[in-house]
Amino acid sequence: MDSIKSFIISFLLVLQKPFKWAHLSPGVNKFFKILDVIIASINKNIAVFGLVIGVLIVAVNVATRFVASFYPGIHSLTWGEEVSTYCFVWSALFGAAYGFRKGVHISVMILVERFPPALAKASVIFSHILSACFLAFMAWAGFEVCELYYELGRYSEALHDVPLWIFLVCLPLSFIGATYRVIEKIYEVSWMPADKVAKATQDEIIHDTAIKE
Repeated sequence: MDSIKSFIISFLLVLQKPFKWAHLSPGVNKFFKILDVIIASINKNIAVFGLVIGVLIVAVNVATRFVASFYPGIHSLTWGEEVSTYCFVWSALFGAAYGFRKGVHISVMILVERFPPALAKASVIFSHILSACFLAFMAWAGFEVCELYYELGRYSEALHDVPLWIFLVCLPLSFIGATYRVIEKIYEVSWMPADKVAKATQDEIIHDTAIKE
């Protein structure tokens, strides 16, 4: 048991080292605070505007199709279905990336809160590391998809002059943003006292789910 405890403590100390320079530098801290605001604004605004524009396009199409049943000369937006779909995709992906900042994704802490403080902290950090690795892989995969469609020269079926990869660029961008958010969580938890990690994670979920910006 003592060997496991010393391994966990050593793991936590090693993890802190890459972040130490940022933690002790006011200039670096200020830079990352500004970056945090920029990324949060991009994620939130794209999520909101994507949803609003998608809903408006769908509403207009429904209305025009209803009117068209009485006046055959009126046609719905031929590009509406495809564009609204991509709007919802952009909104969902960037909204999910913003969710990592707010801590609103599903997290079960019932088991972790029963661990000794050092093990609880290590478990939370390890889960964030796994999430960061997965999200970074998805960002890379999204970039590969965009590159593939660019090389194939595929164009939108509805908007024939628009390359399809432009609609899909949301994949790498949103996952890069989400990866940054998870790394930010690793940084925050790595400097947090071990006995406060489980409670702080639970409080964050409750607070950010109830209070909206």
